Amino acid sequence: MENKISVIIPVYKVESYLHRCVDSIINQTYRNLEIILVDDGSPDNSGKICDGYAAKDDRVVVIHKKNEGSSNARNAGLDIATGDFISFVDSDDYINELMLERMLNKLLEFNLDVVEIIPKSINNTSVSDDNFEIQDKVSAIKRVIQNTAFSVWCRLYRRSLVNDLRFIPKIIHQDVFYTIDVLNRIDQIGFLNSKLYNYNTDNESIIRSKYTLEKITIGIRATEYIKDNIPKHAELQKAINNYINYYYTDHYFLLSRNTAIDPKKVFRKKLRKAVRDSISFKNCNLRPVMVVVLPYKVMEYISSGYKAITSR
Repeated sequence: MENKISVIIPVYKVESYLHRCVDSIINQTYRNLEIILVDDGSPDNSGKICDGYAAKDDRVVVIHKKNEGSSNARNAGLDIATGDFISFVDSDDYINELMLERMLNKLLEFNLDVVEIIPKSINNTSVSDDNFEIQDKVSAIKRVIQNTAFSVWCRLYRRSLVNDLRFIPKIIHQDVFYTIDVLNRIDQIGFLNSKLYNYNTDNESIIRSKYTLEKITIGIRATEYIKDNIPKHAELQKAINNYINYYYTDHYFLLSRNTAIDPKKVFRKKLRKAVRDSISFKNCNLRPVMVVVLPYKVMEYISSGYKAITSR
C-alpha cells in the first residue's frame, strides 16, 4: 500500500448524506488514503461533520472555503492533494468498500493512467459482469459519448496525468470538459464493468434542478467542446451525431415548453440546424423529425401538452 490515493469530495448542504459518503471511503479495504473534504461554504452542519471526521481519522483533511461551486471545490482539493492517484466522490453518493482497491490493482497491473468503473443507480439497468478490458482512445471516447459517461467520479487517475488539469469555475457540465481533456491525454484506458459507485438520484443537484438559460447555454458549449476536441474518426463522428440528435432534441423540447427562456427562438434555431445536420436514416426517429419538420408553435403546443400529461 505504498501508493497513496487522494480522494476529493466537494461538500455543500449534504448533512443528510455526508456520513454515509465519508464512512464508505474511510472503510475502504485500501487504507493508504488522503481524504480531502472541501466544505464549500455550506450553510448547514456539513462543515462541522467534516471537522468531526478529521478529529477521529488522521487521513482526513478538511478545507473550509467560501461558496464558489463544485468546480472550485474540486480545484481546491487538487491544489493540496499529495497522493500518487486521484479519485473524486460526490458527497451525496457513496462507494463500494472494494472500489479503490480493485481500481488501483488494475491500474498498476496493466501500467495504466486511468481506470473506469460504472455507477449503480435506479436508472442504470445495464448488466455488470465484472469484465475488464483495455480500450484504445477511440473506443473509450466512443463508449463515453454513447453512454454519456462524462462524470469524473467513475475514474481513478494517475496524478501525474492530471496534475495541471483543473475544472472550469462556476459552470455546470464541468465534467464534460475535464473528461474530454483527460481522454485526449491517454492512448488507452482500463474499463472495469463493475457497479462499484453508488449514485444518488434523490438529492436535487444543479443538473437535476429547474430548467434555465444557463443549462441550455452551457449544454451547447459542452456539446460543441466534445465535437471540436475529439479525434477525427468516422466512428466518433457517428457517435457525436447520435449524441447531438438525442441531446439537442431533449433541449429543444424543454425550450418549447419554457418559451420565456428563448423568446426570440435563438437557441431553438441553433438546435434545429444541428439536429438537421446530424440526422440520418440510421439514427432517425420521431422526436428529432418533429424538431426538424414541425413549426415552432406546434412544438410549443405539443410540448406543453406533454408536460401537462407527465405532471399528473
